[in-house]
Amino acid sequence: MHADVCVVGGGIAGLAAAVRLAGEGLSVTVLEAAQDAGGRAKDARVDGFTLGDGAHLLHTTWPALRHAVPPAQLALGGFAAGVRVCSGGGSAPVSRVRFGAAPKRPQQTFSALRMPIGTPADKARLSKLLYRLATTPPQRALSGPEQAAAESFASRGYSPELVDRFLRPYLAGLAADDDLSASARGADWLLRLLVRGRFAVAGAGIGALVRRLAGRLPEGALRTGARVHTVRADRVVSEAGEIRARAIVVASDPHAATALLPGLHEPRMRSVTTLWHTVDDSALPFEPDRSPYVLVDAEPGSPVGRTAVVSRAAPALAPVGRALVATTVFGDDGKEPGALDRAVLPRLAELHGVPARCWETLEIRHVEQALVTMQSPYNFTRPVRLIKGLYVCGDHRDLPNVEGALQSGQRAANAVLEDLAGRP
Repeated sequence: MHADVCVVGGGIAGLAAAVRLAGEGLSVTVLEAAQDAGGRAKDARVDGFTLGDGAHLLHTTWPALRHAVPPAQLALGGFAAGVRVCSGGGSAPVSRVRFGAAPKRPQQTFSALRMPIGTPADKARLSKLLYRLATTPPQRALSGPEQAAAESFASRGYSPELVDRFLRPYLAGLAADDDLSASARGADWLLRLLVRGRFAVAGAGIGALVRRLAGRLPEGALRTGARVHTVRADRVVSEAGEIRARAIVVASDPHAATALLPGLHEPRMRSVTTLWHTVDDSALPFEPDRSPYVLVDAEPGSPVGRTAVVSRAAPALAPVGRALVATTVFGDDGKEPGALDRAVLPRLAELHGVPARCWETLEIRHVEQALVTMQSPYNFTRPVRLIKGLYVCGDHRDLPNVEGALQSGQRAANAVLEDLAGRP
């Protein structure tokens, strides 16, 4: 079998590359080992709830996401700007401090000046940083000097209180970086998300993004259940047979990509467990402004990374009258889901203000090697062209999220188009 381009892997990055290439008139074949496309971005409808392998947080400012699928087609539902960082509990009430700014008003980002955390100098320094991040392009945040977040925060003069009660839990909840070893550039990029736009979830489910991308491919271009065993610059050998192509794009997960392309950089990965719960929506108290928030847990020893009532942002994710709560735990081994659930539920009861007896566990989904960490030194634009004819893409070559997967797929497709231009 022959094709202009063979894409190995039918996740978001591979589909994004394939759609771009097919749109330019090239014949494209996508080989996906699983029975369904999507990679780490899959979900299913269960008793009226949309439950994913992970609770994928999106953002309203991401250009590659908006370009790939119009927000209306994803039924994108936004949370309130920023996050709430929570601490306390037990015999003391839970403290819930908001960090962020009203959309389109970054000059008032300076809730940092009013927050009850940190010294006056902390507030001035953080406000200055947030203003700079809010008023410059997102790629500017990724262009600074490379160092670990811990070093950057120390050099900026932030107090231990500000680091431990805001910066550390925020990076832990969003990027699984509880030791602040992530790239400071990545940390700044994440901080920018607090002051421009909103975090959001897909009301149609993250699978809608996959389906929309796959639906833009020519009929028969996507072949599932076709595991690839060997990759060369002009061919691949899979369970579906040999395919010769003018260009090969490896778009599988980092571990599989490294197995196919020995010597490829394999980043540090973290496992992710997503706990899906439901409660009666009327039992959940509203925030004072009646807006849904992403909650980040700053309480030492808590297993919770972040949690959110996703159905308050996107009601289509749950049946009428029920609230769907997604909770993310990083680093668990997934061997004792029941024990993890018992450890998490009391904390969720405190964070959301609903007694543990009122919660129903819907599903617990564990994914090994699910999240690429941004451990310093981290390259946010790793080359996608290995040699002419052989390319690689995925969130491990870019930002480690849905936006990065889309951007990486676009970069790989552009490299293929550049190299094939004028070639027979």
